[in-house]
Amino acid sequence: MTEQYWMRPAALEDWPDIVALDQEIFGAYGAQEEPAIIRSRLVTFPQGCAVLEGSSAGETPFIAGYLTTEKWVELREPALDEDPQESHQPDGQVLNITTLAVAPACQNQGLGPRLLDRAIDIARQEGCRQIILETAHAEQFYLRYRFRRIGARTERGISMAIMVLDLTDRVSNGQ
Repeated sequence: MTEQYWMRPAALEDWPDIVALDQEIFGAYGAQEEPAIIRSRLVTFPQGCAVLEGSSAGETPFIAGYLTTEKWVELREPALDEDPQESHQPDGQVLNITTLAVAPACQNQGLGPRLLDRAIDIARQEGCRQIILETAHAEQFYLRYRFRRIGARTERGISMAIMVLDLTDRVSNGQ
């Protein structure tokens, strides 16, 4: 059976499934975030959150991946478990990708690029000039999309690259 995937806005009802996926992906190396922080992202900036749902014929849909973001006024270093009720700035021109994740069973099917393209669309719709993120394991993925490494940091014993994309330099589909 072939699975089909579609993007939709994330909803608060997705929170338990997103938390479970966050734990599955990031818990293996200690980078999972507090469930309350994930919930706060869905409530504080819902237009900056999306899920990729998947389904096989006749099967119950499942969340194959998700995206959460927030906006900042200035470029700065991201941090784990940062509460968007304190850090999100609606007038900001920097989009912080707080999480972009694809379920292990769904990886290598082109879903990561779909979520990243959605983040770029959100940034443009929101009037952002830059996108920032941190990653422990996906630096090469982001480099293909013309992100550049601007630094590194360690939190919880995890070494992470800090990466930025200037949207004025962006060419579609990582070309």
